[in-house]
Amino acid sequence: MELYRQPLAEVFSALDSSAGGLDAATAEERLQQFGFNQLETKTSINPWQIFIDQFKSFIIYILLFAVVFSLLIGEYVDSVIILIILLVNAAIGFYQELSAHESLEALKKISTLQATVLRSGQRKVVDAKLLVPGDVVLLEAGDRVPADLRIIESVELRVEESALTGESVPVEKQAMNIDNEVPLGDRRNMLYSATTLSTGNCRALVAATGMVTELGKIAELVKTAAEEQTPLQRRLDQFGKKLSFAIIIICLLVFALFFFKDFFNNGFSGDALLALVLIAISLAVAAVPTALPAVVTIALSVGVKRLLDKKALVRNLSSVETLGSCDVICTDKTGTLTASQMTVRYAWTADGETVLSGTGYSPEGELSGEPATELFRCGLLCNNASLQLEAGKWHITGDPTEAALLTSAAKAGVSDGRKRLAELPFSSERKLMTVLVGDKAEATSYSKGALTQLLRRCNRILLANDVQPLTDEWRERIEQQNADYASQALRVLAFAMKPQTGQASEQGLVFVGLQAMIDPPRPDVLESLLKTRQAGIRVIMITGDYGETAKAIGREIGIEGGAMSGEELTALDASGLKAALENGVNIFSRVAPEHKQRIVEALQQMGKTVAMTGDGVNDAPALKKANIGVAVGSGTEVAKEASDLVLLDDSFTHIVNAIEEGRGIYDNIQKSIMLLLSGNLGEVLIIFCAALFGINLPLTAVLLLWINMVTDGAPALAYSVDPYGTDIMLRRPKPREEGILPTSKLALLGVLGTVGSLLALTLFFQFGGNSPDADRLIYAQTMVFNFVVLYEVILTFVIRSSYQVPFFANRWVWAAALLSIALQALLMYTPLASVFKIVPLGWTDILALACAGALFAAASLIYQLVMRWQGDPDKIYS
Repeated sequence: MELYRQPLAEVFSALDSSAGGLDAATAEERLQQFGFNQLETKTSINPWQIFIDQFKSFIIYILLFAVVFSLLIGEYVDSVIILIILLVNAAIGFYQELSAHESLEALKKISTLQATVLRSGQRKVVDAKLLVPGDVVLLEAGDRVPADLRIIESVELRVEESALTGESVPVEKQAMNIDNEVPLGDRRNMLYSATTLSTGNCRALVAATGMVTELGKIAELVKTAAEEQTPLQRRLDQFGKKLSFAIIIICLLVFALFFFKDFFNNGFSGDALLALVLIAISLAVAAVPTALPAVVTIALSVGVKRLLDKKALVRNLSSVETLGSCDVICTDKTGTLTASQMTVRYAWTADGETVLSGTGYSPEGELSGEPATELFRCGLLCNNASLQLEAGKWHITGDPTEAALLTSAAKAGVSDGRKRLAELPFSSERKLMTVLVGDKAEATSYSKGALTQLLRRCNRILLANDVQPLTDEWRERIEQQNADYASQALRVLAFAMKPQTGQASEQGLVFVGLQAMIDPPRPDVLESLLKTRQAGIRVIMITGDYGETAKAIGREIGIEGGAMSGEELTALDASGLKAALENGVNIFSRVAPEHKQRIVEALQQMGKTVAMTGDGVNDAPALKKANIGVAVGSGTEVAKEASDLVLLDDSFTHIVNAIEEGRGIYDNIQKSIMLLLSGNLGEVLIIFCAALFGINLPLTAVLLLWINMVTDGAPALAYSVDPYGTDIMLRRPKPREEGILPTSKLALLGVLGTVGSLLALTLFFQFGGNSPDADRLIYAQTMVFNFVVLYEVILTFVIRSSYQVPFFANRWVWAAALLSIALQALLMYTPLASVFKIVPLGWTDILALACAGALFAAASLIYQLVMRWQGDPDKIYS
């Protein structure tokens, strides 16, 4: 049986301790037995292994083969360029991954603090890592709990546990017996490591230290959580494998077809064999999208910069794209969907109801309805919190509930400078707090607390500034109003007063009214959630708070679907949880850290790409397990270190911005792949058709390598900074099983490559490419060579139009296109032409090329118009 369920005497016996604590010798023995009160970390990271891991990708393997091929045919510049691209890409990935292994170190830092402990009955301050089970520690308001503790005795103890349980207000704790098994958040006789005392003080017995604490269990979950491969990494890897097999097959076919043709016509020749080997290798080099790793890295890096401008810090480059692919966001409630600031919504008196606008602790807001000055005065004076404006933000000291009462009084313009004469502090038995203010001649007591406790101490009621008898009818109306507020998951406090002299009294009070408050949704959450729905993304709320509170917030912000508690979730196996998720359960309350991880795993098993947002220690395992973890700015360091994306403030809007950015980056990467593959496909088809039909080679090995160098890199890189299409947040998320290019884009790629290769072959035949005359063949090859360069320049703009990007929106695309044309002209009309075995072209030739280019552009645009007319199946809204 867990220690929270055992009587205190049995806990002392089980831990072989006493109220005076352990002696020094016993503490030292137990330290040797249990080890330090700190969290374990993984074995040290090997930087060399991280660097080597950057090359473990199929697309990288075929590029390394391309380097070898380039060296074989003497193209040293090409091989050096590819190697530089690969090394830069690996260096960026190495830096990102090395900085991502810090979650457990952050957890470890939480445990390194000082603690006041009783050793042989004497107070002693020790390093918290020296605490052992059986130690007795003393804690006061503001102290951080150093281990898991069983409370021995306490005074007005309230503990902030939101980092561990997600509960939005401090929890009352006391030395009590609990017989039944209850969730972590309801164990009122226990204190847990990494939580903080808000009010009161206590003496407590150390029940667990180090990795055995609840925090340690979370650390173990973080340590063992497998890191998911991002959709981009998975798709690029699959794409690389398929591409490499296709390239190998095509190159072998080309080699075989030309070899047998040459063998039957001329017999075996060593020079001819070498030429065939070179053309096959050149074709392989041309077919490999050399610039792809650089394009992906630069596109992601540009996205990182854009996100930083939008208050989101990316810790892992590939995480940017993952957010754009996610179809489920699992979000914490407190601090993420809500402001994590208690706010009074309603004030009720016998005269009527006052509605307060505004959120948080800023005293800005409007009041409508009946005035409730005396009610707000009660909340102002019966209060130990304080509000300060620092650097343009309101900060609180003390209990958040009391701070909310100060804010409501400020909104109502109520102030009172009377001196406090006495106080009856809040206690768990009375559930009341009373203060006496004024002077000896004329004083007034003000009380606040739970309605059930306060109402039975009242015999009068304040009505129209006049004190009248509190009748049974009034009692029923007050209790009904309290029930109405409670049904909306509002936290309700009752208030009373009594003019008196002498000591503060809590009998014969005058009932004043009720104040109902809640941790409200952030102002921008409604619009942000609407955008996620338009983008086809499901939002699931996962919180440690109570079910009614979670459902009330869900109703207010538009999270629809069923609700489930942590206790109900525990009773389900993996298939039962999947069934619940499939049936539309979107709100989970009173959850433990392992519950969050189970939910994420179940969604991933359903084929979902999951983003998990959170701010607390309890969110860390799920943040790491999710496809992408998103920590909010005010959250714990643990959550930030376990996440992939950190919002620099807590606005949910920045998650939507990140999703949009991720989708845009993915579009730009797709565009680059489309450009690289369309051009390469055209080149491969030209050579393959020549081999298949037994005609002369339209392009030589050196011409293929030049085309690859001039037309691939710069335009594809320019796509990295392309603006995004206007419909980007009106599409469904990318299906998990979809390849790097969807079917519609593959079809477009095939059309572009086929049309381009047909036009090239037409020019080849038209200008004497199949003639036995060597000069005619060089002339025809020159025409094809120039057309392929023009075709790939036109491709740059045709592909952008398929993503609905404005024609003149990116000056870098235009610069890249002009650079390709300029380099081609430099080659054609300088002595370099003889090196490449081509001839300068005249105006009529250039006109013929322009007509062929215009025909290609027209065919491509007509095809896109037809496809657009048929409709986009991925679009949710038109």
